[in-house]
Amino acid sequence: SMATPSNPLVLFLDDLQWADEYSLHLITDLVTDKEIKNFLFISCLRDDEVNNSHPLGAKLYEMQMRSVVVTKIEVTNIKTEEIKALISDAFQFSETFATVVTGIVHQKTDGNIFSIMRFLQSLCDEGLLQWSSVSNSWEINIKSIEAELAPDDSVGMLVRKILQLPEKTQLALKLISCVGSSCTESTLMLFLDENVVTNMKVKTTVKSVDERRSLTSDLFPFLCVAVYEGLLKKEGTSYKFAHDQVQYAAYSLIPEDEKSLWHMQIGRTIWNNVREKDEDTVIFIAVDQMNCGIASIDSDDQRLFLAKLNLRSGGKAMSFSIFSSSASYFGTGIRLLSRDHWDNNYDLSLHLHNYYADAEYCNGNFSQVREVAKTVLEMSTTFHDQLRAHFVLIKTLSAENRLHEAIKTGISVLTHLGYHPPLAFSDKSAIDETFKETKATIESMTDDEFFTLTAMEDSDVLIAMNFMSELLSIAHLIDESIGICLMAHMIQLSMRYGVCKESSYALACCSALLYSLGDLKASKRVSYFALSLLERLDCKEMLPRVYLLIYLCILSTLEPSNEISEKLLYGYKVGMQTGDIKFALCNARTHCAQRFCCGVGLDVLIRDIRVWEHQMIEYKQEMSRNSMKALRHTVLALINFSVDTMQQNGDFLAEGKKLLNGHIEREKQYLATVFCFYFSCVSYIFCNYEFARDMVEMRWKLENNLKLRFGAHGAASFFDTLISITLAHKTKEDTWKKHAHECFEKALKYSKGRPHRVLILKTEIDVLMGNINNAVTNYDKAIVAAGESKHIHEEAIANERAGDFCLSKGDARAYY
Repeated sequence: SMATPSNPLVLFLDDLQWADEYSLHLITDLVTDKEIKNFLFISCLRDDEVNNSHPLGAKLYEMQMRSVVVTKIEVTNIKTEEIKALISDAFQFSETFATVVTGIVHQKTDGNIFSIMRFLQSLCDEGLLQWSSVSNSWEINIKSIEAELAPDDSVGMLVRKILQLPEKTQLALKLISCVGSSCTESTLMLFLDENVVTNMKVKTTVKSVDERRSLTSDLFPFLCVAVYEGLLKKEGTSYKFAHDQVQYAAYSLIPEDEKSLWHMQIGRTIWNNVREKDEDTVIFIAVDQMNCGIASIDSDDQRLFLAKLNLRSGGKAMSFSIFSSSASYFGTGIRLLSRDHWDNNYDLSLHLHNYYADAEYCNGNFSQVREVAKTVLEMSTTFHDQLRAHFVLIKTLSAENRLHEAIKTGISVLTHLGYHPPLAFSDKSAIDETFKETKATIESMTDDEFFTLTAMEDSDVLIAMNFMSELLSIAHLIDESIGICLMAHMIQLSMRYGVCKESSYALACCSALLYSLGDLKASKRVSYFALSLLERLDCKEMLPRVYLLIYLCILSTLEPSNEISEKLLYGYKVGMQTGDIKFALCNARTHCAQRFCCGVGLDVLIRDIRVWEHQMIEYKQEMSRNSMKALRHTVLALINFSVDTMQQNGDFLAEGKKLLNGHIEREKQYLATVFCFYFSCVSYIFCNYEFARDMVEMRWKLENNLKLRFGAHGAASFFDTLISITLAHKTKEDTWKKHAHECFEKALKYSKGRPHRVLILKTEIDVLMGNINNAVTNYDKAIVAAGESKHIHEEAIANERAGDFCLSKGDARAYY
């Protein structure tokens, strides 16, 4: 191994914001690999160039979510004292003289280290700072510097430096500055030729067309001059400016009234010169340049051509999950259209508006989504052309927690499409019967029969399945009967017309319901159907939804905790890549809940919760954020425990009741049960058994109206049993003994893979029933098992229960 405790490995990379996708993948794999020890990764990047939509920003998020400690150190301009130390060390000036020089340098550069080095270099070039062989020391002409020879700022200094270079080098720098901070050689070859300048119909500093042609005949050799002068860096096949101020200086040499035309001509030249098969490699650069030159367009045909290119660029950006850029392309395309574009360019207008709404949904700009969707609904000529607008509106309403409106909109669309699933039941038995029929349909099929189901081809049915899938993701939060009906209808359509990507989600919902009802065998079988269909159809866009339900429910009891955590993180990652922001953040929320239930350190967990919650706010995903609030509230209560935490007027109970009542009032029973679980856990841990009882009883009451229940990765039945046993001890009521046994039977089902829970509960049940002969031994076994499975909080509970038991028997042995 290269990295050992005695020889740790440090990897440093500069300008990470320019790293390609494969390099970022490699770096992420290195820093998240738990097998790699004694390794420190350090990088430099320009923060103003990296946001959450930037590939590096997404990777940094991923690293933090996988518990990698990311420490940010902001490097600012250096202070006067540090400039003085630099100058004194480099030139060995006297204290007084160094102070004077420092003042001048700071005034000219404001402490920017790049500007300082450039300024000192310019002084040497001008002969104002030079080595004297006579005095054997450095000499500086202070008066000349202060008078006129030194530029007013670093950009001005660089401008003067560039103007001293050959004209061809100047032109090359100006052209490259239009493109950005860096450019590959292959791209430069597309526009560093005479056409860029000769086709510009503007006055320039060049006297004639012939002179322009001579300037651009061969620019590449003159790039070497810029590299030699330290203005450009040559790295592999790329050229990049040594500093952003060099780019600003070169760009400032282009007259303001000509910049638009320069950009337009560069973009057109790149696009005209690239081979058709290579268009995708330069489309962003070409279109960005043309967009910067929109002011120079003088014909409707050119505007239409550029609008089409923006549609293509936006689609490519969407495929890379760069949603902010894609929205910018689509928005620019719309602005390029003529006033009568819906009459003259209907298809292009429809595509641009639909894609723009999709991109802005991913960005969380919901007001813009509604505005664009409204335009589509008003201007489209057929109901079929309105479908995408309706769909993005449903997703937007869901994200904003306006669930009833979302359901109403979706049902209206389904009705118009000719689908009328029974969405209201007169009694509970009708719901049960619908679910039983669906279950029987699946059970009647062999595995081979399921795996040989053909793919769905009917386009109308596919559209209906798409809308039903979105409504299904909402329904269980407000009216479970609607969800069961939609799920059953989707499975029936899949059996009749063939399977599609949405079929996998319907099956995952069915698996989750079977899990909640205690039929783990059937749940496991259906979950594997869902996963196999996901793989068979290669439908990544459904993966976040399927993973959420399966790893929240059945597989949470069958697979190791760390693997479940990785699957949920993958669900988040794929959701962000495919634009399914809602389910991406649902996976993130469930990932945090799973880590809480499995005993991850609270200091690590609260950090992750805050990062996720910030992202939920950024993308305006209120539904996920509301659920995360309960977990954050719980974790903070455990971290900041005091004697007042569990008092009736304490912050935890007061705020907790407020949050809980808000969900009950809004008839969001499932979310209310999630809150009840978290609060019952904290109450039990802090020995407020009265409030724990209230929370458990409220959750059970709410769950009587639900089939899909929050199992908390098996922790719900575990804590229910502990609370029931404690209340049975304290109240001496047989009712709580009965609850304890019922909850224990349920916990046995949901504790596979976590044997320590069974050991703890069995020992507690034995003590409750008076079977105490082997209690201490069994407690010790439970403690060891919890430690081995790394459920540290449940290990602590086992120690506490053992300690309490020993104290009750006068045994002084220590459990702490």
